[in-house]
Amino acid sequence: MKTRNAVRIISFCLAAVIVAVGFLIKTVNKANRYALELKNSYSKNLDDFNSAVDNIAITLNKLQYAATEKQVGSLANILLTEAEISKAALSQMPQTEELTTLNRFFSQVGNYALALSESIGNEDITLENTEENIGILADTAKKIAEASATAQSSFNNDSYWAKELEKEINSLDDSGLSKSLNQLEDSLTDFPTLIYDGPYSDHLLEKEPSLLKDAPEVTELTALGTAALFADTKSSELIPIGKTGGHIPSYCFEGNGMAVAVSVSGGHTLYMRKERNVENTILSIEQAREKAKRYLSRTEMTGFKETYYFLNENVLVINYCYVDGGTLCYTDLIKIGVAMDNGEIVFYEAGGYIANHRERAFLTPVYSAEEAEAVLSKNLTVKGVGFALIPTHSMEEIRCYEFHCQAPDNTEILIYINPSTLEEEDILILLKSDGGTLVK
Repeated sequence: MKTRNAVRIISFCLAAVIVAVGFLIKTVNKANRYALELKNSYSKNLDDFNSAVDNIAITLNKLQYAATEKQVGSLANILLTEAEISKAALSQMPQTEELTTLNRFFSQVGNYALALSESIGNEDITLENTEENIGILADTAKKIAEASATAQSSFNNDSYWAKELEKEINSLDDSGLSKSLNQLEDSLTDFPTLIYDGPYSDHLLEKEPSLLKDAPEVTELTALGTAALFADTKSSELIPIGKTGGHIPSYCFEGNGMAVAVSVSGGHTLYMRKERNVENTILSIEQAREKAKRYLSRTEMTGFKETYYFLNENVLVINYCYVDGGTLCYTDLIKIGVAMDNGEIVFYEAGGYIANHRERAFLTPVYSAEEAEAVLSKNLTVKGVGFALIPTHSMEEIRCYEFHCQAPDNTEILIYINPSTLEEEDILILLKSDGGTLVK
């Protein structure tokens, strides 16, 4: 009897141990899942924070060269939005005392943006030392952006990432961030307290494609021939895989790592891609640009001018825009990717061109280029001027004088002046490197 009871007790104990182990495993798994979710949340917020800070730095840089009320107002709105995004992302991160100066900075950016907006058209409000204040803000934003990009993040220690960020910020300048913020805060005491593959948005691709309007449909066989031409292969190497819908219904073809789409209406190649790794760079930039130029000629894509290019993972990506009577139509874009190992064209994209290209009749300018140049900031030196067609946020397009300018620090800037109103429609900063030029 005693033996039977002992067996029962041991069995119950074993069962209890198994249940406890199972509960522990379940608890650990749940804790690990929560930790992973928390880490992913921190990672997303840190990404949002980094992006917003970078946008603030770029916008403040542009603001130093804005010369009209419209452009100042537009940039002020961007500043206010990005400041709120930064603060929101920061509030979702582990909170420590190291975040005090960062929150102060974003509050000051927001208040300054509101002050600028309030000053526009209001003769009773005068912003003292505006250029100096923008310069301090811009320098500080750049410092934070650099520190945020280089500081290591650790999600096992809630305060580690913030301490690392603060350490990086203070190491960039002996004067430290706090001193700059104190100087800025002193200069802002009199302000009222108030509650564009490239620079242009992809929303232009969402409208009804202009090039395809009233264009006749082509057969799949005709589209296959076009696809083979753009892929530089034989038609027999491509297999039809059906049609796609969307804004640009297309015939799709695949084969040997290639993918090509040709529009049903008009038979225009929407894209061509070749999936392969480009291991190294052998060609020079000039050789790759010549390969792209020959590709355009072979595919009979005429009327385009190369604008900007950049090197990405051993592929030279070149942007071309259509030229209409001397006007650069940045809305009518195509992209070509050249493999830097052998010069093969590994991708072609014409979404912007198909979406926007059409016959246009431009209005005669009301103001001359000289009158438009007089609007520019006196801090800029004009290196060249021409006409450019750029898109607006309302999915329209506007023809402007494009002034290629140089700032005192040798930064290259594009400023777009409306020839009918002399308003600054946009400011873009050219980011040049050995790998090419990007625009922000």
